[in-house]
Amino acid sequence: MMMTLKEYIQNHFSPSNHKSLYCCIKKYQQHTINHEKATLNDILRYLKILRESDKKYRTIANHLHSIKVYYRYLQFTGIRKDHPIKKLILIDKIDKTIKTQNLCTTKQLEEYYQQTPKHKKLMVSLLIEQALTTSELVNIKVKDINLEKAEITLKSRTLALKAHQVYLCTEYINYIEYLKEKKPEDYLFTTRTNKAYNTNDIGEYLNKSRTKEKQITPLKIRQSVIKNLLIQHDVRVVQVFAGHKISGTTQQYKTTQFEELKAKINLLHPLQ
Repeated sequence: MMMTLKEYIQNHFSPSNHKSLYCCIKKYQQHTINHEKATLNDILRYLKILRESDKKYRTIANHLHSIKVYYRYLQFTGIRKDHPIKKLILIDKIDKTIKTQNLCTTKQLEEYYQQTPKHKKLMVSLLIEQALTTSELVNIKVKDINLEKAEITLKSRTLALKAHQVYLCTEYINYIEYLKEKKPEDYLFTTRTNKAYNTNDIGEYLNKSRTKEKQITPLKIRQSVIKNLLIQHDVRVVQVFAGHKISGTTQQYKTTQFEELKAKINLLHPLQ
């Protein structure tokens, strides 16, 4: 019996990539009628549509990677002998400039937290108070939370928990231990079926039921926290807190503040 696409993905890629790979391939199949026999030009036309819909570079790169996986699967199963886009790469340059003027203020983050449902507050609190990455968030285990010391231990650092977070953690852990019979080695945050979250799912989960203008991505939350901390703290202190390996990464949030000031001045007194 021939291996299915889903089985191929499960056998060749890590669980965290299964959903995104399968979804991207399905979207491509739905758009491309004769996808099994598609030519290079057919695939380029599809990528052009993604570009014209204002998809970001990383999104298009993910779609291209997924389509490549699909044609490797067709080769693997003997449905197709050639790979039409084996050597195709994107040559776009990624704009890594951090637009600090577009980030959130402390007040905006507080409003976002206050509007968060009770069962999601701990997750949002860790993003706002500790500036965690989504990878750090989904990999927290029950044993990583030390309620007596009010600390959370991550792979690269240990961070203090605030008083209200200790309460949130206590309430949440007691709840999940009762409901899902959690053990210390288990992940702290899991889906209703007790499976670990995919990093790509966190933003959608937290912003569900929020209007579009009130949605904030986990990355934007982290970047906003770092930017706000640099207003009152030294770069080195914020670097350690954020888990940045080099100070230059942290410095980006500070140096671009000059552009933010410039933008505000131009807004009030536009140069002729």
